Amino acid sequence: MAAGQPRLLISEENIIGGFKDLMNGPNREMIYPKAIERLTRLAQLVAPNPLHIAMAVREPCSYYVSVYNQLLMSGRFQTWERFSKGLDPTAVKWSDILRPIAKIPGVAQVSIWRYEDYHRVFPQVLDRLIGQPRPEIPSLLEKRLHAGLSERAVNACCTWHAAGYGGRLGAVAREDFPISDVYPKFAPWPEALVRESQAAYGQDIDALGRAHEITVLE
Repeated sequence: MAAGQPRLLISEENIIGGFKDLMNGPNREMIYPKAIERLTRLAQLVAPNPLHIAMAVREPCSYYVSVYNQLLMSGRFQTWERFSKGLDPTAVKWSDILRPIAKIPGVAQVSIWRYEDYHRVFPQVLDRLIGQPRPEIPSLLEKRLHAGLSERAVNACCTWHAAGYGGRLGAVAREDFPISDVYPKFAPWPEALVRESQAAYGQDIDALGRAHEITVLE
């Protein structure tokens, strides 16, 4: 695949696992429980070439809502109450997987950025992924390419499922009730919990930024 070039970029969001692992794993507070196993295997496959890991992290309340949105849009319906049962966003720590990733034999560097900072750090992300010279890629698009669901869309999914409809209900509801001033985005977590989760997330990422083996782009 590298065809003699010094750098090969593998851009694959599910290379460390998908939400099936999250939903079926023994510890639902462990984000991407198969990440270490999968990246260890990848490092072995590319050896003796060094492996550089670059990934985004995200505030856990927002992350879980995004996972739930994906379930509905992919046709795997379940209620928010069932999905969120037992989840504690304040207990989630990205460092639980990032610190072990940095210690995998063959991993030369781990770089992360906050999903919330994506537009601001986009040029740095490109530099880290592609190197120099960087191609001319616009940092801002006219609209979000993969928007989540509005509260009205989620309610529609529940109504349609109760009426016996199946399939990609979330995708249909997103078209009918897109996020807007009229249809606010789905925000099921209590505000106090969101603030607590944001604080814990900030502390976790700040601590990672002080770790020599992990670079936080900011």
